[in-house]
Amino acid sequence: MNDFIKTLIKPDWDDNPKRSEILYAANLLHVGEFQLIQLAYKSWYNEDLPEDKINKIFSEYMLTGIIPIWVTHYALDILKLNKAKVLDSFNDRYHVYDHEFGKYISTEKQRKRRGIFYALIIGVAFITSHYMAINYVEDEGSAGFYPPYVEKRVVYPELYKKK
Repeated sequence: MNDFIKTLIKPDWDDNPKRSEILYAANLLHVGEFQLIQLAYKSWYNEDLPEDKINKIFSEYMLTGIIPIWVTHYALDILKLNKAKVLDSFNDRYHVYDHEFGKYISTEKQRKRRGIFYALIIGVAFITSHYMAINYVEDEGSAGFYPPYVEKRVVYPELYKKK
């Protein structure tokens, strides 16, 4: 549980210092560890990571902690670029495998507009779901206050038997 809290506070933390470097490099590039491994393979071998090797390499990395040397080398290069303050994490070459990568939101106005839009979507979904739940409870009569809302006639059928 303690490790979980540390990870929530500092996402690039790991009890293995080598993995911490890889996590930190992935966070600097705004990609996941899997994408960092793909980028490292492409950088080291000048070809895409073959599909027959993907599961083996990633499962060894995640489960046993075996880190290929080319991944460590690539991560250290990223850290050096960051330390020299020349790392452009939004460069397209770092997001070759990131299909959701899009245009960077550069102005504060765009960020606020997008934040308000998402907040409205969440608010409408929240209000709609609660409105539907309230109407269901009033119409059908819920057996309890908390979900799942099981009807009273299912839980207490003896109350609804006609005499």
